[in-house]
Order: sequence, then C-alpha cells, then structure tokens
Amino acid sequence: MRRFPAVLLFLLLGADVAAADPPLGIGEPRTPEPFTLEQRLLDAARRGDRATVARALDKGAPVGAKDETGRSALLLAARDAGSLELVQLLAARGGAVDEPDTTGRAALSWAAADGRLELVRWLAARGAEIDRPDVDRRTPLFHAAAGGHLDVARLLLERGANVNAPDRFGDTPLMVACIRAQDAMAELLLARGADPALRNQEGKTAAERAAPGAAHCRGQRG
Repeated sequence: MRRFPAVLLFLLLGADVAAADPPLGIGEPRTPEPFTLEQRLLDAARRGDRATVARALDKGAPVGAKDETGRSALLLAARDAGSLELVQLLAARGGAVDEPDTTGRAALSWAAADGRLELVRWLAARGAEIDRPDVDRRTPLFHAAAGGHLDVARLLLERGANVNAPDRFGDTPLMVACIRAQDAMAELLLARGADPALRNQEGKTAAERAAPGAAHCRGQRG
C-alpha cells in the first residue's frame, strides 16, 4: 500500500479535516456544567453518597430541595439509592419522610415497590401514610403486590393497609398479583381479606385476569 507524507495527505483530504472535532484526549477538555449546592445534594442522594450529602448540607444546601419531578433528597435516597442510613441522616437534618413527588409517590411507595423491607418499616414507624395513592391511585401495597414482595406486603397489611384499594382502572392488589402470576402474594392477600369478587373497569375479576401460570389465582371464584 502506497504511503503519503502527512502534508500531502492533508492536501488530498482537504481542509474539512482540519475543521473537524479533535479526537478524544486531544485539545482542551470541556468544562462540565457547574452544579449548584442543591444539585450536588440531589445527585449525591441518588448515588447514596453520604459524605457528599453531609457536605452539601453543611455548606447550606436546603434539605427540602427538589428536582424537576418534585423529588427531595430523602425521596431520592429511598428511591434510587435504597439507603436507610442516608434516609435517616436526611430525616435527622429536617427532611420530610412522607413528601410525594409530582406522580404522588412518596418514599414509602418507592421502597415498597423495590421490596426494601427495613426502609418500609422505618418510614411506616415515622408516620408515612400507609395508603397514600399516587396519580393512578395505586397504594404502596399495590406496588409491593406487583413486585411479589411478600414481607413488605405483610408489614403494610399489619400497619392497616387497605387490601382491596383499587387503582383508577379498578384493579386491586389481588388483581395485579394474579396478572403477574404472583400466586404466593395472592394467597397472602386472600388470607388478609382480599375480595376475589371485585371487578375492575372492564368487569373482570382477579381470576379472570390471572396469568396462565397463576394456578391459585385462577382457582378463585367470586
């Protein structure tokens, strides 16, 4: 293969090459967009970075700062980091333990959906609303049932969660458990008073909505 001198190659390819962006690692590094104290706090909470959260608070970041979806540092620590320790730190610094985001979901709802039992237990013990509905009227129990988190569902029920609370489509925790073939969850809910005769907006019961593999669900008759 014939090789061309660098200068000749430049002339052959034209000036467009010179105008192109330099390869990675060459030229001046791009300056990252600066974080405000609030942004640093929220970012650290998402990542579970306790040290940075503490520094941001010490420097004056408001513990109640929220992102564009209305999520506070405490909610993000529960939702994204799943860190009980960080949630406790933020609560001790004045963070609200039961403040919902723009979808109506507070820390308890996100923790229940992820099956974070100890976090759910701690939030419930500090007054988090057990049956707080989100914009779709889905409660923490609904989200726990959808994920098959038996221990979380059991705890919420012990705390007085409404086992038959429907979402805006009329689906109940029992229905979503059956839809997702969560037979063990369905058995628990039925034992705690779930009504298999309830129908959603389409007029279907949990048994009629049950997945093919949900034998226990499909055997129920309202």
